[in-house]
Amino acid sequence: MKKILLASAGLIALLALSSCDNKLCYCYERTSDGVLHETQVYTDVDTPCNSMSRGNRGCIERNERGTIDPEDIAK
Repeated sequence: MKKILLASAGLIALLALSSCDNKLCYCYERTSDGVLHETQVYTDVDTPCNSMSRGNRGCIERNERGTIDPEDIAK
C-alpha cells in the first residue's frame, strides 16, 4: 500500500512539473501478488519510453498502446 501511495505522490509531482516539452509514457509492472499495475510517467520528448523500463517495469510509447499487450512487457 505504501508503494502505491508513493507512486501516486510521485506521479502528482511529475504532473505538476510537466510542461509542453514532456511526453507521457505508460509503464506496467506486476505487484507481489501478480496483479498488473499501470503507471504513467512523463519524460523528455527526446527520451524513448522504453528507456524508462527498470527491473520489473516495462514502459511503452502512447502510440504503442493497443498494439502491445501490457502482459508481455510487465515483468
